[in-house]
Amino acid sequence: MLTLEDLRDINVQQGKLLDRYYNVRHVADAGKVEGNDQTVAQHHNGLCVIMIHPSHPICSKTVQNVDFKISVNCDRSEIVLSGKKKRGAQFVNPNSKLCNVTCTDGTSYILYCGVRGKLLEVNDNLKSSPQLIAQRCDSDGYIAIIQPKKEEEKTVLKDLLTEEDFIRHRQIRASNKHELDDIMESDSKRLCQS
Repeated sequence: MLTLEDLRDINVQQGKLLDRYYNVRHVADAGKVEGNDQTVAQHHNGLCVIMIHPSHPICSKTVQNVDFKISVNCDRSEIVLSGKKKRGAQFVNPNSKLCNVTCTDGTSYILYCGVRGKLLEVNDNLKSSPQLIAQRCDSDGYIAIIQPKKEEEKTVLKDLLTEEDFIRHRQIRASNKHELDDIMESDSKRLCQS
């Protein structure tokens, strides 16, 4: 199983290392929230590491809390695995909530699983050091590890964006935002002149 020790040497400056050992894909606007971008890195053994993308708004804020309790009856951090088949793992879908992140400025974000499979572990270090998710988002600040079904390992990333597609998506999103700002500004000027 992939553990935190396997991820220790990877940091933001060593993105090439992440690309070398992992098939990296992106989830743009997870949960239909603009800018809620996440990364899924699949190791050659099939396991998927879930992270936020370095461009995520969380990375420019101070994180107050990472809470894996997503509902009254479901706490993602209460995983007790047993046996070779990882009995006790929670089965998740791409749009399943993974955790809630609260920042000191009052903003909060819901992060999602991104892929379908068994939730093997969440990064418990985020409970005691929540700022890791922002400072080391693609290494020690990873969110969770998910094991896709064996028959889905090769196709689990097919609906996610490649780096090129993700960059293109961000450029389109930025240009649409500028166009919207221009429209709102011109409408505002027109209303003031009336």
